[in-house]
Amino acid sequence: MEVGRIQSAAMPQQALHGAGAPAPGFADMLGQAIGELQAVSDNANASVNALATGQDVELHDVMIALEAENLAIGLATNVRNKAIEAYHEVFRMQI
Repeated sequence: MEVGRIQSAAMPQQALHGAGAPAPGFADMLGQAIGELQAVSDNANASVNALATGQDVELHDVMIALEAENLAIGLATNVRNKAIEAYHEVFRMQI
């Protein structure tokens, strides 16, 4: 997963993404993150299947792929939990 550059708050979004291109929204970012998580999971599954079928694959590569999947799923779970916690906090606010 690639971390993008920190952008200045003073710069308008149109200047960052071009005049005609809309700025990516939260749904786009969420969809991209889920797609990356699925790619990591698919890679780990392919490694395990290759090992199970007797293909020429190193055991340490399979373990690294499985650990990368474990870390990615753990990160996604923690982000989800924090988002739910923030939602509940906003829901409890008195108006």
